[in-house]
Formats: sequence, C-alpha cells, structure tokens
Amino acid sequence: MIVWLASYPKSGNTWVRILISSIIKFNEIDPNNPFALTDQIESYPNIKHFSGLAENIKNPDEIVQNWINSQDKLNLNKKIKIFKTHNLLGSFGKYSFTNTDNTAGIIHIVRDPRNIVSSLKNHFSLKDIDAAKKFILAKD
Repeated sequence: MIVWLASYPKSGNTWVRILISSIIKFNEIDPNNPFALTDQIESYPNIKHFSGLAENIKNPDEIVQNWINSQDKLNLNKKIKIFKTHNLLGSFGKYSFTNTDNTAGIIHIVRDPRNIVSSLKNHFSLKDIDAAKKFILAKD
C-alpha cells in the first residue's frame, strides 16, 4: 500500500522527506550528508513505474491511463511504501490518479502561498516577486 507525500512544488516536500527518512532509517543517517536519505522516498509518477504497461512511456496520455495499473503493480508485494507526488487527488479525464485499493494514507503538506512565491523567486532566480507570481499563475 502507498502512503502519498503530497504537496504543491516548493512547499517543503524535501524537508518532510528528510524528516520521515531520518525516522525510518535512523541508524543509517550520515551526519555529513542529511540529504542522502531523501532517495528512500521516490517520486511518483516516474517512467520506471510504467515499464511494460505503456507502449510509449513518454506519452503523457498513456501514463495517465496506467496510473492505477502501475500502482497495482507496485503493490504486489503488499508492503507499505511512501511516494512523493505533486499530483492532485482527483482525475484527469476519466482516469483517477489513485484509488483506495492502492492508497494507505496521505501526508498533505500545506505551505503559506506567500512563502511558495518567495521560494520560487529564489529557486529560479527570478527578478522579483511579481515575476514569481506570473510564473506560478502561468497556464503552461
């Protein structure tokens, strides 16, 4: 079963992954590299999760159509796993992102939107807050 670590980009997902990984893998922490454990929590969707399910794994339509199939495949071992995602808990057309057969729970990270805008400005080296707001509101 999957526990989703879900957030809007730049909302503290990496920080929460470090925290969770540090709790789960406490004895494996390298004090000189606290980011090393973030790989313990993979991103979803990832192209490798769709191997054998989609003819063209770079085609977003095929990925969307196989969200549930890939999660079914990931859950064959019946173990709890944590995935980070920026996807919404909903549907794209007639295809749901996930379902109760594949989801054990959700950790939803919420950050003050004003902090997201300033974080985007700094992360992408944008000129000012107005440029960051334009970036975050862009339809593409």
